[in-house]
Amino acid sequence: MSEIRAPKVCGLYLPGHTPHWVQMKKSREGPLPVPYRYSGYQNDGTVLIEVNGKELRLWNHSPERLAEAVAASDGIIKYQERWHLLFVNSSAGSSYVFCVAKSLHGRVPCPETPPAGRPVELLRSAGGFSIPA
Repeated sequence: MSEIRAPKVCGLYLPGHTPHWVQMKKSREGPLPVPYRYSGYQNDGTVLIEVNGKELRLWNHSPERLAEAVAASDGIIKYQERWHLLFVNSSAGSSYVFCVAKSLHGRVPCPETPPAGRPVELLRSAGGFSIPA
């Protein structure tokens, strides 16, 4: 397994963008992620995954990085629908985590610069915020 590029940090915590640490923490509470097989991605960010003949079309702002992570693993990804997360095994024994949008129609493009403002504004415009300890 090889290294993959660093995550794209656009400043958005909306579905399909940067996973928020609270979202990842809550994902441990369940339900368990379901194993899927990665089928590929399209240039518009659409990510294709499949289980039992059923294909899901999701969206991520960095589908190339997701493809790199899958290529460096066994091709199996785990999808947790409740928290909009895909997990890909890494060579370090942990997982790469990708936030995905379930709908291709409501996706929000990455901003030119990360959003700034008061926390309440960031909740509305960016889907959340994080403050260093």
